Amino acid sequence: MKKIAILLALSMMLAGCTELEELVDDLDATYTTQDLDGIYHGMLLSMRVAMNADNTYNLYVIELMYCQETANQAQTDVDDMNDDADASSSTTYVVMNELCVAEEMHVDSDDELSYIGTLDSSSNVPTLSIILSESTGYFVCDDGDELEAEWVGDGYDDCSNGEDEADGAEDDIQTSTETVANAYLAADGYGMLVLVGEGMEDGASICLALSPTGMSDLTIEAYELLVAADEDGVEIDLEDESTIPDDVVALFAVHEIAYALSPISTIAEGCEDQTFLYSALLTYIWATSLAGPDEDGGGDLQIYGFDGSDATPALTSAAEEELIYATMTQGDDLNWASIRIHLSIDGGAYILCTQPGQTEDTACHVTDDGDNKWSIGESVTISEGSDDLCSDTCTVSFKIIDVTADKLIYESSNIDIQ
Repeated sequence: MKKIAILLALSMMLAGCTELEELVDDLDATYTTQDLDGIYHGMLLSMRVAMNADNTYNLYVIELMYCQETANQAQTDVDDMNDDADASSSTTYVVMNELCVAEEMHVDSDDELSYIGTLDSSSNVPTLSIILSESTGYFVCDDGDELEAEWVGDGYDDCSNGEDEADGAEDDIQTSTETVANAYLAADGYGMLVLVGEGMEDGASICLALSPTGMSDLTIEAYELLVAADEDGVEIDLEDESTIPDDVVALFAVHEIAYALSPISTIAEGCEDQTFLYSALLTYIWATSLAGPDEDGGGDLQIYGFDGSDATPALTSAAEEELIYATMTQGDDLNWASIRIHLSIDGGAYILCTQPGQTEDTACHVTDDGDNKWSIGESVTISEGSDDLCSDTCTVSFKIIDVTADKLIYESSNIDIQ
């Protein structure tokens, strides 16, 4: 019955579409466990499985960093970054979707990020169900304060009585392990990455659909269609799929049908009622955008993504040190006249940074390439001003405010600076 329903749907949609015809041909395909090998593409996070002949496998998580204008630029960046990387690191850099630079991390039980996987080959589409966990080391001071393990024995008294620098303090480092995601991968190339853990509120989870092919072109086209509809006054509620324009829905039609046929649509716990469209596109937009009509009735749908990374090889007590690189990974050009960057140190109140081209003050300062705009793929540097903000190690986060609309464009997670 399911096959008949799909065939009826196919006959009503996109007549003559080669992809749909190929999907019909594949309805009765039988897969082996070796077909689990390959990349499962997501919008921002992807996964790769490297199968061995004995059905053991290696697992990798791939995080998109930014995209370049040409494939040559992306490949050059990846080559340079791999040349500069620590040879002992489990992280390498790869090109995704021809134009994008991504960080690929090998998930290993000996690292902070580990996994437990269950392979099921009982049906004609084998699956992998994976629990991803993250281990964090911490030290408890006598007064109850908790420190990151890296702060123990670093030469600075971080506990009020300095017990983190006492002989043998490293023996008192404790480890906590938390499940951060569940991944469900099928030999047909579809998957679901379910983000869980401390970062989610009230036990909620975020379902990120994964597919056998990259979807960046679909995302860009869908983004352009959504922006056009928004500018035409169409009311789009990201929580209500029925308000999404039909031309956007049609872009994902083939994926939608293939996903409905995949075992992933039923085994991904917590995501059983979500469509491929919502999990692949709408969750991404919800996480990285601001949407809604402005006071004049026009549209201002924007989709932005950014990445932050440590910019300094070693912090000292000197001022004016570079702290982080902030790279735009998605969105239209931002003019510095309309945005401001704020910085938080160790969870403290956000402070306003001076703009590129402005005189540095005591707090933080932003420098760019001098073209008066922030473009996709461009990294800006956020540095200390005339005051020393981080002398040893610290955790920073930044947010970007659209001052013309008084809206938050982006707020980063915590970035460790050492």
